[in-house]
Amino acid sequence: MPNSNAPKVAIVGGGVAGLAAAIHLHRLAPETQITIFEASGRAGGVLETIYDSPYLIERSADNFATLLPDALELCKLTGYTDQLISPQQNGRQAFVLSRGRILPIPVGFSLVQPTRVWPILTTRVLSWPGKFRMLGEYFVTRRDSTEDESLQSFATRRLGREAFESLVEPIVSGIFTADPARLSMQATLPQFVKMEREHGGLIRGYLAARREDAAAVSRRASGARYDQFTAPRLGMSHWIDHLVKSLPTGCLQLNQPVVSIERAAATNSRHSWLVKTAANEQKFDGLILATPVQHSARMLSSVEPTIASNLSQIEYASSAVVVAIVDRRDIRNRVDGFGLIVPAKERRPVLAISYTSNKYAGRAPDDQLLLRIFLGGATHPEVMDNSDDELIATASQQLREILGWSGTNFRWQAVVRWSQAMPQYHVGHNQRLAETMERVRAAGPIRLCGAGYSGVGIPQTIRSARIAVEELSKLLDQSFSERS
Repeated sequence: MPNSNAPKVAIVGGGVAGLAAAIHLHRLAPETQITIFEASGRAGGVLETIYDSPYLIERSADNFATLLPDALELCKLTGYTDQLISPQQNGRQAFVLSRGRILPIPVGFSLVQPTRVWPILTTRVLSWPGKFRMLGEYFVTRRDSTEDESLQSFATRRLGREAFESLVEPIVSGIFTADPARLSMQATLPQFVKMEREHGGLIRGYLAARREDAAAVSRRASGARYDQFTAPRLGMSHWIDHLVKSLPTGCLQLNQPVVSIERAAATNSRHSWLVKTAANEQKFDGLILATPVQHSARMLSSVEPTIASNLSQIEYASSAVVVAIVDRRDIRNRVDGFGLIVPAKERRPVLAISYTSNKYAGRAPDDQLLLRIFLGGATHPEVMDNSDDELIATASQQLREILGWSGTNFRWQAVVRWSQAMPQYHVGHNQRLAETMERVRAAGPIRLCGAGYSGVGIPQTIRSARIAVEELSKLLDQSFSERS
């Protein structure tokens, strides 16, 4: 039977951030009465798997990183690690389209950091002047200013324009679907900013780290670092279902969109927030908003207009994914890796092509290839105006021209649209976020978490949920102690 004197906490949003917040809060303060309000009829947010035997298709992320441990720790906490699989051993490489040719990304080039001389000298992705300019990063002086700069500015300044256009831009665009000229270096790749400040550069930073721990550096700088990723064997939806089963009984309320939140009347009541849905309103001592930033801004507009205004400045980008399953025998060009990135200078509508069934077992039969073709992003918003048929036609044409696909029709196809789904961390994001979070902390027992704040990846999202829970729980403990 619930303890009527226990704190009551509402979590708005049943995506992975909201589920993680509830699980961490229940472990940290088991007496807390938790209610998750989810507007849709399912939990998981953007994480969802399409099951159409013999295919297993992810609508968004198909894995998560383990170098930042939060997602893996959540799996350990809920007893799910035996359901995780590693990328397949064969084909652990990625390609880049270079002047119409499919070429391997140089081994030892990680995001913006060159770590091996010979693969860079022998790559056909860069010209000889481009190679020497990249390796000359060792001699580029340290930037004195501590102000934020764009990723384009950072990479061009340290590695040269050719390296940026041929490698950095397509890698980063594939991850963040963002405009590198506006993307904040401090918010997206702070480890390299720190490396420049502490060691004078990227190559110097690598050499310094290698002296400290050669084995760890080797693991961190081996190309695409596929050993640092994992995926649920049976898909993201299976993982989400497991997380839901790990929640306190009855705490998840589906099809319950929150209409508004208000502060409770200033009485002796310990309840601080009124959460209103179409069905009713309930009082809560604490509140966690685990919704996309624009939704959180809307809910806060009447009670904390300054916070809402700050949040509304965080922009989102849209993208579309064409899922296509083809026969391997119909592909002429290289697909012996995990995927292909396409630089903007190639002037094609596609950002990247993921060879998804090469990465993880059980996604498609061996004689077929599950492809995900990414279109749109911050630099091509007009793509979203196209119909599904037009997007499929575009993807089909690109597969013919890039991969040499000669088939007539896809064995299976779908269009997945993500409208205003990817937060954009523009230059100055960290400073604006710090100011906003200070205002949130001053607003009382309320916290924010999700992909819109301190990292778009699954581990970063889960970390933000854990931090929000720890801060809110501490505040509630203090408040209840003072009242007792």
